[in-house]
Amino acid sequence: MKLPRMMALAGWIALCGVAAAQEEPAGSQEAGKIRDQLASMKITIDFKDAKIEEVIAYFQEFSGLNFHLDAGVARSGEEPARVTLKVRDVTLKTALKLVLNPRDLVCVYREGVLLVAPKSKIASLTVTRVYDVRDLLFKLEDFPGPLLELDPKKSGILTSCLAVDEPTSVIREDFLLDLIKTSTGDRSWDDSANTNLDLTKTGLLVVSQSKAIHEELRRLLDLLRQYK
Repeated sequence: MKLPRMMALAGWIALCGVAAAQEEPAGSQEAGKIRDQLASMKITIDFKDAKIEEVIAYFQEFSGLNFHLDAGVARSGEEPARVTLKVRDVTLKTALKLVLNPRDLVCVYREGVLLVAPKSKIASLTVTRVYDVRDLLFKLEDFPGPLLELDPKKSGILTSCLAVDEPTSVIREDFLLDLIKTSTGDRSWDDSANTNLDLTKTGLLVVSQSKAIHEELRRLLDLLRQYK
């Protein structure tokens, strides 16, 4: 596969997401619609010393989406700090981050419900899988070309012959890892200490992530193989 073609594909994936690249299962399509709603729906809020459950209930009423506050948040020994926040005309996704991030809470999609839970609880649900990506780490071959030299026996006369270099190794590892991080998992790669992405010298990709992100990664690798 030509390197420029791979670069163009990477840019397209980064802009459109893996979901747009090929047909997805119904559950994944639904999750994509929810993400689009969170990113496009604008909201104005003015909370003053509000309980977190009141804030989540307001988000649900405003958006019509199914939110659920994990029981561990409400029943924890120490009540999360109350919410005081005033913003105007921001996306619902931004409003959620402003409310949840300072309290170490996250919002994840689970079977039709947006679950608000402690970040540590969600991170603990990661699983480790190994992917063989040796077929995606290729070498770029230099094709034969003329090698021009002066003929020592004939002053000023150029001679030519075909010169073929050995295939030149293209360092694909960093490119592949960056593409995975920008195309899957949103910010979970950096926000959780339990996630991991490592490429061994033998071309094996070792990944610790949630099952949902593993599914995104599988689709991305399948897509890259289609364009080899």
